[in-house]
Amino acid sequence: MDEAIQQVEALYSAHGPALLGYLRRSFGGADPAEDLLHETFVQALRRLDRLNEAASARAWLFGIARRVGLAALRRRRMEPLAAEPAAAEPEEADRRLDAMRRAIGRLPALHREALELRLVEGLSYEEMAAVLDVPVGTVRSRLHHAVRTFSRHVADDEGAGEPLRG
Repeated sequence: MDEAIQQVEALYSAHGPALLGYLRRSFGGADPAEDLLHETFVQALRRLDRLNEAASARAWLFGIARRVGLAALRRRRMEPLAAEPAAAEPEEADRRLDAMRRAIGRLPALHREALELRLVEGLSYEEMAAVLDVPVGTVRSRLHHAVRTFSRHVADDEGAGEPLRG
């Protein structure tokens, strides 16, 4: 058991801060993120035998954290991945940032989640597929639709005829 605890401690050291940030952003309205992080590592310790089957330790932990966060949301009957409120910014940049925030907020939850895992957490497509428990093709499709819809919403909000290209 000591070896298992040492392995989980090493995983915590390597991935704990990223998981905590993910839990705060994605499930902040459920339970305190620190509690969700604790539960994530309790679950990881219980399922440590499955780590060798995982695409990566990081993807495996993010998958556990996602399930823990979703369970907390179900307990509270809240909508996952609610858009964050816009922060006060200088007026010039404010208009474009507000348009981007509104566009992200209007994305379907599955598309927002895929976009966050890719852009904020930096997960690979394979890791995202493991976290979301879907094929890699589904991950690619969700990201494609998220970016296309996001660009269209931003263009609509700005009154431009052309979607953003990046």
